Amino acid sequence: MKIIVKKLQGGECCLEVLPTTHILDIKRQVEEKLKIPREEQKLLLLGRTLVDQKTVAAYPTIKDGTKLNLVVKKPEGLYEVSVKYFKKMGMTESEATCAAIRLLKIVQDKLNKLSWDDIERLSMDCLLDETGQARTPIETEAESDDVYSL
Repeated sequence: MKIIVKKLQGGECCLEVLPTTHILDIKRQVEEKLKIPREEQKLLLLGRTLVDQKTVAAYPTIKDGTKLNLVVKKPEGLYEVSVKYFKKMGMTESEATCAAIRLLKIVQDKLNKLSWDDIERLSMDCLLDETGQARTPIETEAESDDVYSL
């Protein structure tokens, strides 16, 4: 059966699914077609969140032509992630908050010391890394010093 996944901020895709298809598999297809990471997806049917481990058959109202709404969750920032990490490592809430603030200050200080060329190279490395590519050997040799190491 065909279903339509409609992104609330605009855009949609049509997917072919079976009753045995898991919601997580639908999210994987959406990730491929709309380039939205699974972790940032929240699929809704009639205002209710669909559970990743359930199959399409678990939702009897999903039929051929059904539209699912896709909400894109905002990814957590460095501050939120670091607070969670520090708390997981045994720090109290206030210790984790202070450590996260110190980390953000260190990162900001390091970034402030970079030149525009350094920032451009760092950005290009991030983009290439996301696409699974590497810089050519000529580009790498030209920058033997790792000037933007954080």
